[in-house]
Amino acid sequence: MTDGPFSASAGNWPINVRVDGRTFLRRSLGAGGRGLPTPSEVESVLSMPTYDMAPWNSASDGFRNHLEGWRGVNLHNRVHVWVGGQMATGVSPNDPVFWLHHAFIDKLWAEWQRRHPDSGYLPASGTPNVIDLRETMRPWHDTSPADLLDHTAHYTFDA
Repeated sequence: MTDGPFSASAGNWPINVRVDGRTFLRRSLGAGGRGLPTPSEVESVLSMPTYDMAPWNSASDGFRNHLEGWRGVNLHNRVHVWVGGQMATGVSPNDPVFWLHHAFIDKLWAEWQRRHPDSGYLPASGTPNVIDLRETMRPWHDTSPADLLDHTAHYTFDA
């Protein structure tokens, strides 16, 4: 970033956790190839009735993989790549856009839950090497997916 409130010259947004020696925020908007997801692509993912399915990995053709970005439209990952810079790396939380993007992904998850109230988190139980509904998640050893399904216990979205 060469200007604005998050630029290196403003000195307001130093990058302390980094993947290279650069201490400033970097972006390369649109350089990653595909454009941002379109409203119709978002709608197509929100219309998927099944949260997830076997084999419970990046090959599964359910809502989770299309939202997260491992298949098809890939809503989540595509934005990281489109923004570029730190957003396309393991230090993406350095970029303020990360937080806005993830708030929107949370909103899409809430909207999908509203539209598909009978389609819950899968796998429910008995799946080796996959976090089941009531299994604790690392590194949050006191939290399971079941604890997080009702986001309204923590926050709500305006319509």
